[in-house]
Amino acid sequence: MCRMFESCRGHVNDDLLAILSTFGNDVVTDPDVVSTFTTDWTRRFHGPAAAVLRPRTVVALKSMLVALSGREVAIQIQGGNTGLVGGSVPPSHSTVPVVIVSTTHLKNIDAIDDVSGTLIVDAGVTLGEVNQLVSEHGWSFGVDLAARDTATIGGMCATNAGGIRVCAFGMMRENITGIEFVTLDGKTVSTLDKPAKNNTGLQLANLAIGSEGVLGVISRVRLRLRRASLSTTVAFIPCESIEIALGWVRKAQTLSSHMLAAEIVDATTMSLVINTHHLRPLWSATPSIALLLELEGDASNLELPDDALIGVTPSEQRELWKYRELASDSWTAVGDVHKLDVSVPLDRLPALCTDLAKIIAGNAHVTHGGFFGHLADGNLHIEIVGPAFDNFDVDREVLEQVATHHGSVSAEHGIGRAKAQFIHLAHDQAMLTLMADVKHVFDPHHQLNPGVIFPS
Repeated sequence: MCRMFESCRGHVNDDLLAILSTFGNDVVTDPDVVSTFTTDWTRRFHGPAAAVLRPRTVVALKSMLVALSGREVAIQIQGGNTGLVGGSVPPSHSTVPVVIVSTTHLKNIDAIDDVSGTLIVDAGVTLGEVNQLVSEHGWSFGVDLAARDTATIGGMCATNAGGIRVCAFGMMRENITGIEFVTLDGKTVSTLDKPAKNNTGLQLANLAIGSEGVLGVISRVRLRLRRASLSTTVAFIPCESIEIALGWVRKAQTLSSHMLAAEIVDATTMSLVINTHHLRPLWSATPSIALLLELEGDASNLELPDDALIGVTPSEQRELWKYRELASDSWTAVGDVHKLDVSVPLDRLPALCTDLAKIIAGNAHVTHGGFFGHLADGNLHIEIVGPAFDNFDVDREVLEQVATHHGSVSAEHGIGRAKAQFIHLAHDQAMLTLMADVKHVFDPHHQLNPGVIFPS
């Protein structure tokens, strides 16, 4: 037996060990290396794995899935592992060995099609790599988020990622013109070879968008590109309330040529960002809500207040964006943080903020909390400190409150394992049964991402 596989003994049976040994340099079994794949971005979710498979081609990916299909092994699909709901790492307890299939080595990038404005990339290409390439050719991609340098296109498709440009360009689903995924039995389900106008029955490949890896492995994606904006303006506006911030968003949407982003940071989060990263305060007193707007062209017709901060040059804009983009990492640095991504209709957002303050103040396990997020989308990223990672009481309290406001318990991060027990707040039993039936068609042995979306 090859020495590199000796560390696997005790975790997998000889049959699986023999299969893993056929994958050569595309398999990692060293426990120290494998352990770097088994904890998610929040550090809240983690579980053991016997090996990590890192295919470099779609052909290799197919052969791996076929070899593992139908065997007593769970398969965890993982992209850049930037998820916040535990959907990218193995379950904490599994009755069978878990093998991680990482797509980060799938790196092929086709040439940009300047006529159609599209680009085909492999699933392991990062958003940062896409941004760099397309900007060099005068294009931009409509989805952007703070984890751009590690988030992979495949993972972003699997979670239907959103980010800071949704109010302008939509989520990943609206920025994909073709997609390919590989099923456990090695079938390729694809629309990459089809034209944009293609009404020929059920588009099964599109099921992969937002599926969180429970149907198959996304392998290649055709992205819709847009011509880059010639000039933009960033305005950071201190607001006394969420209602006032919403008023500025409505004004920007009415008077500006195009609103590219509308981001908010509450006072607790702003103070945390400043203290954690040793940034200078932007105002003498921290506002209840700081609203960051990015607009095409200038903002002169908005008649902004005197204490608004304006960024025109790229360096000025990057400096202002720091106070928003460092928000999530600043909370993570605190320690055990429950990260809840939710959305509600805009007219319900002030009431949700009021309810959230009551929950934070009234829960004996909570020491403090705050939020930031995408205001124009009604999307808050709620951060709560205090409860142990295995205590889901505060999660339940927040998500049930969101449901009373006709909101979504997951706006853009997915369900993962963190919210699988709460998915009934989003769908009735008939819909959940139909979802489970679809999964069974593609994954009859229930090997792919067990416990993700569907409660174990």
